[in-house]
Amino acid sequence: MSNKGKFIGLNQRIPFEVLDSAIHNFLAKSVIDKDYIFQRMQEFTSGTNRANKATTYVVQILSRQKHLLEKLEKVNTNISYSSLRINDRKTLCLCLISLTYPITYDLLIALSQGFKVQSQINKKFISEKVMSIYGSNRTVDIAIDALLPMIIELNTIKRDKVSIYSLASKLMITNKFISELIVYTDIRLSGSKSLLIDELGYKPWYAYFDLSNASPANFDILLTKKDSAVGRGYVTLRN
Repeated sequence: MSNKGKFIGLNQRIPFEVLDSAIHNFLAKSVIDKDYIFQRMQEFTSGTNRANKATTYVVQILSRQKHLLEKLEKVNTNISYSSLRINDRKTLCLCLISLTYPITYDLLIALSQGFKVQSQINKKFISEKVMSIYGSNRTVDIAIDALLPMIIELNTIKRDKVSIYSLASKLMITNKFISELIVYTDIRLSGSKSLLIDELGYKPWYAYFDLSNASPANFDILLTKKDSAVGRGYVTLRN
């Protein structure tokens, strides 16, 4: 499923609790257990076909972002996944979903840009912004309907009333790897090769995260800090 050359690939909600438990299970066993994911999905999804489809999405996320989860485990050897703060785990899930299905990132960028102008945004605005990128058809509309409850559950936006949304409080990030993953995700999906440290917190993607505890000068897992002629330097993806 793609429009205007952009991949969509998602048309059903992925509950945070299922993806969160699937990540925990993968890190504990080093195996993507589809049967376990399906069992958990049935707790939140009615109908075998729908549960199977949503299970496939979770399996795709774990498979395609396996290298990032392995890095998370490697750098957090003294910290179990379940002991990570809920904001860190929700942000991890958001980044993994975005990297697997970039329409998630594009939706969040569109929302952030809208919230800079007004405090509330309606569904019509959201649909028009996303469809300007992916094309105007039913597939895109279904994807938006799947994503909105997901990003609400991940505490990026709030649903004030039917079809009206506002920006949620920023997710306070405490884990070093998750802090880097936020920036890594933005660099990867924005199509840029690097990011000025002075831009952190100002670009649309960062409207959802509080990175005040992060020190870009110490980024060394997914990113590398380099000096520049202006400002505090920049970060780029590690080879």
